Amino acid sequence: MSLGQMLGELDMKNRLPLIGQGTIGAIIGSTCCLLPAVAIAIGLSGGIAATLVSLSRFRLYGLIAGVVFIAIASLISIRRSKSCCTEEEYKRRQIAVPLTMLISFGAVYGLTMYLIIPLLYRVS
Repeated sequence: MSLGQMLGELDMKNRLPLIGQGTIGAIIGSTCCLLPAVAIAIGLSGGIAATLVSLSRFRLYGLIAGVVFIAIASLISIRRSKSCCTEEEYKRRQIAVPLTMLISFGAVYGLTMYLIIPLLYRVS
């Protein structure tokens, strides 16, 4: 069975919470860089913005926290689906659930880090 077939078997009702959880993980992962950009864009004082910019040294820790959030959310989602589906569908969900979260995490994290944050710095 191909990867597309596995992801296609999750209906939209089941896929949206997974995408949301991946998005939350990406926001957690990019917080260290997103907060200073937002502070500068809304015009907070230079001292506050400079203090927030110093958070960028914790970028790796934020990324790890986002991935850990996704891992925990994946485990919870997979355990919940064990009681409501067949054994074959459960095996497919063991791959589809974390993969859906990781794809949404990567997409949102990439957009945030390489599109939104540079745009926020240009606004100021």
